Amino acid sequence: MENWKQFIVAGDQAFQHCENRAAISCYKQASACARQHLGCWYDTQAVLSALVFSDLKVAEAQCRLECFEDAVDTYSTLSLELRRFQCRVAPSNPIANLVSQAINQVKEEFINLTKVYAYDILFVSKLTPLSLK
Repeated sequence: MENWKQFIVAGDQAFQHCENRAAISCYKQASACARQHLGCWYDTQAVLSALVFSDLKVAEAQCRLECFEDAVDTYSTLSLELRRFQCRVAPSNPIANLVSQAINQVKEEFINLTKVYAYDILFVSKLTPLSLK
C-alpha cells in the first residue's frame, strides 16, 4: 500500500508542475499497485480510492496533453474493471456499496472532464483521417 501512496504523491507533484507525462507515469504505477491488491487487500476502500484517483488523474493529464482518445480509454477501462469487480461481490457485502460509489465517481468525473474539454474534443475529432480525405 505504501508504494501506491508514494507514486500518487510523486504524480501529484509532477501534475502541479504541468509535467503531465511524468504525472501519467507515476499515476499508472500507483494504479498498477492498487490493481494488484483489488479484492485481496484488507482495506478495500483504500484500494478502490487509490485505483480511482490514479486513473482519473491519468485521464486528466491525458486531456491536458490533448490525448483525448487515450483519456476515454482510461475511463472506460476503469469503469469496466470496477463493474467486473462489482459482479464478484455479493450485493449484501458492504464492499458492493463502495464499488457502486466508485463507479458513480468515475461517471461524474468523466462528464465533468468532457464538459471542460468539449470544444477541444470536437476540434480534434474534425481532424481525423476520414475528414482529411
